[in-house]
Amino acid sequence: MRARHLVASLAPLLLLASCSGAPAPGSAAATPEAPGATPDPSRPLPSPLPDVVARVNGEEIHAWQIMPLAKATLDKVSVAERDKRKPEAVRSALDVFVTRELLVQEALARGIHADDGDVEWSYDQLRREHPSDAAWAEFLAGQGMDPQSFRAELRIQRTIAALAAEEVQSFKVPESEARAAYQTNPKGFGPPGAAEPPPFESVRAEVEQSIRQYKADEIQAALVARLRARAKIELFL
Repeated sequence: MRARHLVASLAPLLLLASCSGAPAPGSAAATPEAPGATPDPSRPLPSPLPDVVARVNGEEIHAWQIMPLAKATLDKVSVAERDKRKPEAVRSALDVFVTRELLVQEALARGIHADDGDVEWSYDQLRREHPSDAAWAEFLAGQGMDPQSFRAELRIQRTIAALAAEEVQSFKVPESEARAAYQTNPKGFGPPGAAEPPPFESVRAEVEQSIRQYKADEIQAALVARLRARAKIELFL
């Protein structure tokens, strides 16, 4: 995977955050004007920004963590629009990191850890994209990181990826759903080019796996929804 920017590489792992919706129960976000309403994300930010911008089950999220992601969003809009869009960009980045923290906590609770080899491979791939020491230092500075903290962030990403993979793989596919998928294209399973479609039971595992992959985003979004529903999330922006 080519990653020009760390926040770009975060996107596939943290797209789950787009399912977050309104602040979770227990959030310390500003009180809505009407019951059940979601606070306007474009409302002015506190000035200055607090160092701690959120707590997730007691774990702190700091302003320095979310600002690179907010900056990446703001870099895509005109200079004239940036001040107007900044509050929403910062809060959107915070929402991403809330989900990130929930996923990391869940992974650790399940005993899921990143593979050391995967972390080093990812680090080496990104390092090769910035061959000179100066280019590498500039890249890391753009993330607000040094080599040690960058490795730590890669480890977090790979941990989240491992959790997501386990969640998808453990999804129980109802037999009725698997049979329905098989019936839509029986020859689409089993050895290619076979004269007759294989019996359902002989390819059931293959059918179930194809359904898991098709529903991966839905499965992962459901995980985030469960984690948010039971979490204590305090927002200070």
